[in-house]
Amino acid sequence: MFKLRAQTPDEWATVVADELDTFLPDHAAAERKAAANAMSLVVRYPDKLDLVDAMVEVAREELEHFHQVFHLMRDRGVALTADEPDPYVNALLAHSRRGGSDRLLDRLLLGSIIEYRGCERFAMLGRELTSRDEQPLGDFYRELAASESKHRGDFYELALQYCDHDAVEKRLDEFLDVEAAIVEELPIRSALH
Repeated sequence: MFKLRAQTPDEWATVVADELDTFLPDHAAAERKAAANAMSLVVRYPDKLDLVDAMVEVAREELEHFHQVFHLMRDRGVALTADEPDPYVNALLAHSRRGGSDRLLDRLLLGSIIEYRGCERFAMLGRELTSRDEQPLGDFYRELAASESKHRGDFYELALQYCDHDAVEKRLDEFLDVEAAIVEELPIRSALH
């Protein structure tokens, strides 16, 4: 399994924990978009049965996460908001190829990388919240980190299953460099990315 090439600054978790009610609508939107992305792969590749099975499961889990965040927001008196563009995801998508098997490979690898970044950040937030004596919320984010880690592996394994192994590793290497450069340029804000 691969590793990300840039780490999120510790300051990110501090900012998010300080501004959690600002973070939650963005988090909810990210979970909903992740579910929609998984289902879009089901629609585009209905002949790839293992992909369909895995993506339906990912979509169900991401939708459950959305529901959990929605309930957390409701309990805190935080309203859902209109989606805002995600600069991180949009920057990654700008490097994605649009045709044939290249499109499938890029979507699977980007899915894996985005899930990995979510895993890293949710784990960081879980630790930060626990350090502030917000144990249940810290536990919630650590559980989400574990789920994102599983999804990271799901996307990567599907790439290896449906695409040439050498092509997967070459493209992954390129995307990891691109992703690191994007992360290093992102401002610290109370958002998942």
